[in-house]
Amino acid sequence: MNKSIIIYGFGRMGLTHYSILNQLIGNADITLVDMDKKINFFAKKNISANLISDVSKIQGKHDYAIICTPPMFHISSVEECLKRGDKTIFVEKPFGGVRDDYSKVISQKDKVKIGYVLRFIPVIQWLKLNLPIDRVTKFEGSYFSNTIEKKPKGWRNGEYSGVCNEMGSHIIDLAVYTLGLKNFQITDKKIESIVSDVDDIVSFNLTSEDKEYKFHFDWVNKKYRKPIFSLKYYLEDNSYYKVDQQKVEYFDGNNQLINSVSTVDIAFSTPYYLRGVEFTNQMQDFIKKQEAIASVDEALVTREIIKNILEP
Repeated sequence: MNKSIIIYGFGRMGLTHYSILNQLIGNADITLVDMDKKINFFAKKNISANLISDVSKIQGKHDYAIICTPPMFHISSVEECLKRGDKTIFVEKPFGGVRDDYSKVISQKDKVKIGYVLRFIPVIQWLKLNLPIDRVTKFEGSYFSNTIEKKPKGWRNGEYSGVCNEMGSHIIDLAVYTLGLKNFQITDKKIESIVSDVDDIVSFNLTSEDKEYKFHFDWVNKKYRKPIFSLKYYLEDNSYYKVDQQKVEYFDGNNQLINSVSTVDIAFSTPYYLRGVEFTNQMQDFIKKQEAIASVDEALVTREIIKNILEP
């Protein structure tokens, strides 16, 4: 029997997941849900799927539900999928907003997974297997880009957007994923609105158990031609791991490079490439073992940190 897939929202992320799942799951019955007339016109001419613009016309349970709508519709869409009885649900990050009610999702949280795709970059997967987390005493995570050059329109200039929700959430999630960050206390924070009406530059520190964390996000920095992220994990002997999209470097306490591992050093087989191997790796994990994909509990740690940062 063919697998059934429903995708809410057919923008860039919806199209990405549609294309990948079409390759990973042969002969799937796919339904696309989007209220935008232009998107439906494009999809009707180019996509082999059932197109729906009215959610009340959705019928039957689905094996996989993929939610790629703007964040303000995440929770209502998840609740709709759960009520209908969809078996497994994927929600794009940042998983709703800071004021949303997650209680109904929590009651069936095992059915829901969250799309923090940076987990699936090969160097992050290598780090997850090799980082001596018991020896880590301090973490630093940063993101820089020149993404926002003029004031955004619509929801991207409101409470569901901002650098902390859209890009910083990825970096927070990597701390959650690699170090098991759970209970925390914010020790310092600074927020700046430079171009938009929400947060464009965010810095904060927190402590959790025996570790210190320092974060900095900035998506209005003209020094950067393309987005970059950087992670540092300091060990008890002052040695540290430095991580970016392409490599992991290990330095001793005197800042001397001891070892390095790059993406090309890591044997990784991916059956379909689109926008980076991490997107396919994420969907493979979602439809199979679900070993690395973010859980509701993990995503709500990230959400709670962002809530503590953005709320007065």
